[in-house]
Amino acid sequence: MFNFKKMICSIRRILHGLILFVGMSSYAMAIFAEDESIVRENKIKTAYLFRFSQFTEWAEKSAVFHYCVYDDENFSELLKEAYRDKTLGESLIEVQSINNQSNLNSCQLIFFPRSVSFDLLTKISQKPILTIGMQKNFTQLGGVIYLFDDNQKIHFFIDNNVALRAGLKISSQLLTLSKQPTP
Repeated sequence: MFNFKKMICSIRRILHGLILFVGMSSYAMAIFAEDESIVRENKIKTAYLFRFSQFTEWAEKSAVFHYCVYDDENFSELLKEAYRDKTLGESLIEVQSINNQSNLNSCQLIFFPRSVSFDLLTKISQKPILTIGMQKNFTQLGGVIYLFDDNQKIHFFIDNNVALRAGLKISSQLLTLSKQPTP
């Protein structure tokens, strides 16, 4: 004899399983989309850093150009991979992760993906180092280039006065692309 009650229970279990599967799939897709947007953003930052260094002149040239990433080992590794076998003019590119003030002297460019103190930027601003950061008041603290998100696009603002005080000459082509962030 056909058991209608067992059939209803089986259908309910199947539907619950499907709902759970769809929910988990949506969650996994959301995580994947978030990861994909982070990867895209990091690729854009990587390209910006390279272009900034191409359009900046240092008083002294060296055989090795040192990109430094302050307190972010993951981004440092990403740059190492992206810049492998690349040169900047005739200089080889070396990427290093730094997390204290003693390693600053070898850097020509320092990227600060997180916040940075006024004291540290003040110390760096006396050296020919191109500083780039994501902190909202980065240029007000003494940084040269502020990277910011505006309507899901990354833009940059250059404080050319800080660059000039550090002995850096930024190309007029790059300066014209600089965008003042809106408060």
